Amino acid sequence: MLNRNYTVGFILLSVVLSIPQAVLPDEQSIEKNANTIFKAFTKTHPISDPLEIVPTHALATQNYYIALLRPTWGMDVGYVASMPQTEVANGPLTGILLENMFTGTRAMVSRSFGVDMVAAGELMFRVKSQAINTATNHLEVLAALKSVIPTVRLSDALLPEENKFNDSTVMASNLCVRFCVLGGEVPLTADEAWIERLENVALRLYDQDKQEIGVSERHDRDVHPLDAILAMRDALAGRGVVLKEDELLAVGTLTEASSVDGLTRLSAVFTGLKPNENVLVYMGFQ
Repeated sequence: MLNRNYTVGFILLSVVLSIPQAVLPDEQSIEKNANTIFKAFTKTHPISDPLEIVPTHALATQNYYIALLRPTWGMDVGYVASMPQTEVANGPLTGILLENMFTGTRAMVSRSFGVDMVAAGELMFRVKSQAINTATNHLEVLAALKSVIPTVRLSDALLPEENKFNDSTVMASNLCVRFCVLGGEVPLTADEAWIERLENVALRLYDQDKQEIGVSERHDRDVHPLDAILAMRDALAGRGVVLKEDELLAVGTLTEASSVDGLTRLSAVFTGLKPNENVLVYMGFQ
């Protein structure tokens, strides 16, 4: 027979366990904001009311949002970043690339897929080995990379005006990435020639009338693409990410974002990735 004290204690424990666990206010805020971003992204409409996301909630909100996307947008295959600036001590903002966020050159893209989409050219890299996690200089970074991929990033204008330049909100919304349009992969080798080539790569965007709508030259950039990778790697390490073979790294847009509204065709011309040969990425819009 149980003694009385044990019986009373058991009853009290049972009562406590039967009470539903309350959701903490912070968790409610993260869940609410992630669902707001998710609904805007999936139903392709801008967010109407300003989001209030504190810096300490930005990553958790992004992770919750990505978890909502994975059932239809696929699993993680890489990472995306803003282009780091030398004066930004905390490095670039980072996000996650999912399987269904990619299409290839010559794609026909429906504007209805996104929210007032904008296009910008960038370089993407494919990881060759986990040595990228300990690389300290340009040659070591190159040795840990398999290829460079000319890319056009298509992003949504999801955020209200009040949030467009707020780092916490941009981070929470996964940098508003919709699609990455990929050109052909260009194999990399760990030598000084590739360090110079990547530093000098130039990029121009043209519309259907061959009018230039975006440009990036060496003198427009303060950060070498390989330094951008190191900054991105460090920022990802800060969120617990260890880079793996074949993952993709979109290290930051090189041109200003151009609206695709009114475009029927967009061509991105990369100069310097191949000797005496331009590399093109092009797409149509409807």
